[in-house]
Amino acid sequence: MTSGVTRRSAMAGACLLAVASQSLAQARRSPPRRVISLFPCIDAILLRVADPDQIAGLSALSHEAEVASTAREAQAYPSVRDDAESLLARRPDLVVVSRYTAGPTLRALSRSGVATLVINPQLSVTESLDQVRKVAAAVGHAERGDALANRITEAVLRAAPQPGRAPVPALVFQTGGFVAGTGTLIDDMLRRTGFENLAPRYGVRDFADLSLERLVSDPPSLLLAAAPRPGAPNWGDRVLRHPALLALKGRMRIESFPQSLLLCGGPVLLQTAPRLAQIRRRMEAPA
Repeated sequence: MTSGVTRRSAMAGACLLAVASQSLAQARRSPPRRVISLFPCIDAILLRVADPDQIAGLSALSHEAEVASTAREAQAYPSVRDDAESLLARRPDLVVVSRYTAGPTLRALSRSGVATLVINPQLSVTESLDQVRKVAAAVGHAERGDALANRITEAVLRAAPQPGRAPVPALVFQTGGFVAGTGTLIDDMLRRTGFENLAPRYGVRDFADLSLERLVSDPPSLLLAAAPRPGAPNWGDRVLRHPALLALKGRMRIESFPQSLLLCGGPVLLQTAPRLAQIRRRMEAPA
């Protein structure tokens, strides 16, 4: 894993709001020529709004299909880690950083005069759209950010249920028993696409672990189970084949959901929204 960024922190904080510092906005009058991102959620945006020759490197996590929905596209670019020496060797003039970025890296970038784009957690679709626009503006393509944000808005609206439909109760169960609670981007997406997030029923706010025992003792009617890339078995796969869960057939429905669509907003929502709507329609269909 990267220094300062664990897979868990990528999940908990993987859905992030990019905000340019005032000094960056004042200092930069021309678009950056070599941009590096350390975070897969920002990588997904850069791949949509930056010129290909502007991207000098993308995060190591964005090259992993289990984590990033854009892993195939990311292969065309160098994989970078939170390491000052390797970052500076790529001669960036803009690097995306956050609270997860190692202190020595931040200090080295500052001493070398490399501009940074600071990112903070995004907790809603609205913040995600703002993120898209600000990242696009930072790389000199504000109009592309507006166009992408409009596409995302339309996709989310198309995925909304018919007026008057009761929300479908559901619980999102990610790898390792990690559950997304209220006040998170996936919680907002569930609400917008016709679901009720059951995480509060289990005492989960933000992100937290949920034991298999608790799940079995009080099963939800729908479990959205995060799945890695096809053919890649992991802890979550083994748990979901557990006899105790299989015995709940008839009381709990399990729907597989790509894990890579649960971690980020931005252009990833173009895939997340219709997938959630598809599952909701299946749940609403007569038995």
